Amino acid sequence: MQEDPEGQEFSDLASAEENAMASAKEILAEELLHGRPLRTGLTFEIFDENRNLVLRFPFALAAEKAGAPP
Repeated sequence: MQEDPEGQEFSDLASAEENAMASAKEILAEELLHGRPLRTGLTFEIFDENRNLVLRFPFALAAEKAGAPP
């Protein structure tokens, strides 16, 4: 697991989820372009300012769901 010490701020949870999906899609696309296996077992964990877990976004969901291109 890697932690992003700076993090990002979002106006709401839906915005955070949209960003997680776009980021996961970008990572998966890069893996495909470089001939690497897809790591669909990865998950983004999103925490609030008090370090409470508010969302788990699995990469597998990004691979299955339509969304904005990365």
